Amino acid sequence: MLDSRLYNPEDENLIYHYCDAKTFFQICTNHTIRTCDIFSMNDYLEMHWGYSIWEEIATDLIKELGFEFIDEIDKVFHQSSSIHLLLATCFSLNGDSLSQWRSYSEDGKGFAIGFRAKDIIELPIRLLKVLYDKKEQINELKEKIRIIYSSEQLEVDKYSDKFKDKCHRLALGFVSFKNPAFFEEEEIRMVHLVNFERSNNFLKLEDNEGIYFGQKVKEKSIQFMMKDNLPTAFIDYNFTNQDKINPIKEVYLGPKNDSLTTAISVFLETNNLGNVRILKSKASYR
Repeated sequence: MLDSRLYNPEDENLIYHYCDAKTFFQICTNHTIRTCDIFSMNDYLEMHWGYSIWEEIATDLIKELGFEFIDEIDKVFHQSSSIHLLLATCFSLNGDSLSQWRSYSEDGKGFAIGFRAKDIIELPIRLLKVLYDKKEQINELKEKIRIIYSSEQLEVDKYSDKFKDKCHRLALGFVSFKNPAFFEEEEIRMVHLVNFERSNNFLKLEDNEGIYFGQKVKEKSIQFMMKDNLPTAFIDYNFTNQDKINPIKEVYLGPKNDSLTTAISVFLETNNLGNVRILKSKASYR
C-alpha cells in the first residue's frame, strides 16, 4: 500500500458517501457501511490506471535499475490479482458536489451521508486519499520503486517472499491512483483486503483478522450480491461500535430530493442515529 496515500483525518473531518434513497435507508437502519469488490465500481479503469502509470515509468527505470529488477517487480504485479482482492467504498471530502449528485445519487434525488472520519478509521479498513495528478503519481511510484531497489541490494536472498510482499502491497496501492478526469470527486477511498485461497480445484475468498475500535476481531463472512449478472463480493461493517457511537454527523439532501429535513431527522433519531445535521444541497439542478 502507498503509505503516502493514507488519509489521517483531524478530529472533526467529515467524509461523505453519496447514495440513492434505498442505500441511504439500508445504511441508516442496519448501521452498516459496505465494502465491495473494487472491480465493480463505476470507473471501468479501476486499478488499471495505476498499472498504466507503472508501465509508463518501467521503461525509464530499466535504464536506472536494470531489466531484471523491473521484470521481477512486474511478475509480482501480475500475480497480485490472483492472491488478493480489494473491497472498497467511496467517500468524498465534498458533501455537495453536483457531479457526484448526478453520477452516484440517483441523478440528484438521493443523499450524501457525512461520517466522522476518525470513527470510520476504527473499522478494520484503511482510508486512502486518491491522487489525480498524473505527474505526482509518476513521482510517487518511482520513489517507492527506488526504495524497494535500495532495500533489495542489501539482501543476500534476492527476490524473496519479503521482496514479493513489498511489491504486492505496492500493487494494491494502485487503488489510490485515478484518472485526472475524476479530480472533482475529491475521493477518500475506504479499502479492505481479502485473500484468494485454494479450494478443491479452484479458489475461494477468505477474510483476515482485523482491529475494530481497538479490539482484535475474527475474520468476517464474505457475502455476495448480484450486480447485473455478476456475483459481487462484499463485507458490511457496523459503524456504531455496537450502538456506542454515531459517526454520522451530517446528511445532505440532493438537489432533486424533496424530502422534508424534519422527516429525515425523525427517521434518524428513531433509528438511534441522533444529533445529525440535515442540509439541503445548494446545487442548482433540476
